[in-house]
Amino acid sequence: MEEIEKEELIHQLKRTAIYLSPDSTVAVNYTKPDIDKIIPHRSPFALINTIRAVNLQEGVIEVSSLVDANDPIFAGHFPGMPIYPGVMQIESMGQAGLCMAFFLKNDTTEIANGSIPVKGLFTRVHNAGFNKSVMPGDTMIIRVKSLEDDDFMGLMSAQVLVNDEIYSHSILEVFYA
Repeated sequence: MEEIEKEELIHQLKRTAIYLSPDSTVAVNYTKPDIDKIIPHRSPFALINTIRAVNLQEGVIEVSSLVDANDPIFAGHFPGMPIYPGVMQIESMGQAGLCMAFFLKNDTTEIANGSIPVKGLFTRVHNAGFNKSVMPGDTMIIRVKSLEDDDFMGLMSAQVLVNDEIYSHSILEVFYA
């Protein structure tokens, strides 16, 4: 990705939500048992609660993640002023991205019982920015758009939205194992 392209994309991610075209988006309602079939993460580090929409044509996914107010992470981040850590927001975006990769690699919006999870290692965060603090009890809506994807690697842009406002954004690179 060229530096000028990256700067333009970062500018857009800060201000404009990743678009889900109603014409080619499939509304789905996949929950934890389904998500466990397509990505390798497990509790307590499985951060995605539901997959809400998939657009194979444009390579966009929308998932949700409830930030549990009882998560022990809030005991230390920060006492008396709990804020969901940025690194956890980025991890949530990455897990949503692996969900998108599953659908793209299998060219389907279905999750079959025998589905094989996508194995990917995030190797680089090209950018991450935080506009607002995610708080205990917030529901993060995470949108990810695939920018490049092949058998070797993927590049994706991602956002966390709360109440239709962009709270954080990133550009992530994944190596498929």
